[in-house]
Amino acid sequence: MKSSTSPLYHGSARKQEKQAQGSAQPKKFEREASIDINERADAFIKQFKQHLLIQRLESIENYEQMLARGT
Repeated sequence: MKSSTSPLYHGSARKQEKQAQGSAQPKKFEREASIDINERADAFIKQFKQHLLIQRLESIENYEQMLARGT
């Protein structure tokens, strides 16, 4: 059995503790962050599509006004 003063003993125990503590928390935060990012991305896409629709309708309206002036 390795003594508690051995550098290998402390190093491996600390690494295991850090891995156990460090690996659990970031995954939880990454999942919450990804959900938030997905919601924000969906909202952005929805707003972008709505903006494109408005631009298309304005373009059609301008085209119809141009045709009305010409005849």
